[in-house]
Amino acid sequence: PLDEQQRNQAAFMDAFVGNPPFTGGFGHAEKLGPDYLAWSLATFADSHGNADLVSFFFRRAEALLGRHGTIGLIATNTIAQGDTRATGLQYLVNGGAMIYDAVRSMTWPGDAAVHVAVVHLAMGSVLRAVDKKLLDDEPVATIDSQLRPRTERHDPVHLVANARLSFLGCKISGQGFTLTPDERDALITRNKHNAERVFPYLGGEEVNSSPTQSHQRHVFNFGQMELEQAERWPDLIQVVRERVKPERTNGRLAGAPWWQFERPRPELYEAIRPLKRCLVNSQVSKHLLFAFQPTDRIFAHTLYVYPLPDWTPFAVLQSRVHEPWARLLSSSLEDRLRYAASDCFDTFPFPQPDPRTVIPSLEDI
Repeated sequence: PLDEQQRNQAAFMDAFVGNPPFTGGFGHAEKLGPDYLAWSLATFADSHGNADLVSFFFRRAEALLGRHGTIGLIATNTIAQGDTRATGLQYLVNGGAMIYDAVRSMTWPGDAAVHVAVVHLAMGSVLRAVDKKLLDDEPVATIDSQLRPRTERHDPVHLVANARLSFLGCKISGQGFTLTPDERDALITRNKHNAERVFPYLGGEEVNSSPTQSHQRHVFNFGQMELEQAERWPDLIQVVRERVKPERTNGRLAGAPWWQFERPRPELYEAIRPLKRCLVNSQVSKHLLFAFQPTDRIFAHTLYVYPLPDWTPFAVLQSRVHEPWARLLSSSLEDRLRYAASDCFDTFPFPQPDPRTVIPSLEDI
């Protein structure tokens, strides 16, 4: 990192123009190694490990420009979304940079079937030379870090009333835990006792694609039991020993209890335990879609789960008030919405402060 004295004394570049690599999420850590990600996070203040790699190139270019200069980089078209925006454009704009020309999404002219963004920024004395701003080749008064024609705004804050009302589903980390309906029936026919630890299993795909949003798989679940307890179901533990234990022994989860989910989410099941139904939605979906589900099942990590059993929160979350909010604050994956409850739900103001408040008119509708 460059300190103030270095910025003032060093000789810097005047401009950066380029086409940096894109790697979404934690992909650059997987490809370049954990040390690279650790270096990036240590070097660039207020950066996020889930940001696309390209956002760090924007930050590095700004650091090497010093006080004055311009940047023109090709970027992923998610550069203005989520953690990638917070790490890159938002940080630069809050630090005094100005976006003066941007194309939010364009088809790559080469062979790759991708869409990209192009972003130009100016800093310091160069700001005086900018006589117009263009967004998608149209004149605008200003451009914010979300690549919208408006002044920069503070991000919405998390609301206390919404706390502990959204949960990610379980990350099982082992497809050997799952069962087809025929496998489930065979195990229960062998011993009815096995039904105690076999549950319906629901993920984002079922919610998005099934007309009834019903489960198509089952899953073993031993919760946070010790192995001695789990062995009370010998038929089930034998299947897990054969299917799951080998991949857990030498992999990323080596040393973790192989008969347990990686993330069993006990806080989720404690929250929905008193309820007969809850709301869910898929993390990734072309359409924003909330659905009620019975609470007697295991929800996959591809779902968000809300201990909200009434029609009022469903009506509010499925409304044309919440959807623009979610699309503004979420990132996207190709043409699909990537809903993040921490950004979209935890910050969303309901008609009454407590999202659990029942509003009779909405219930009637």
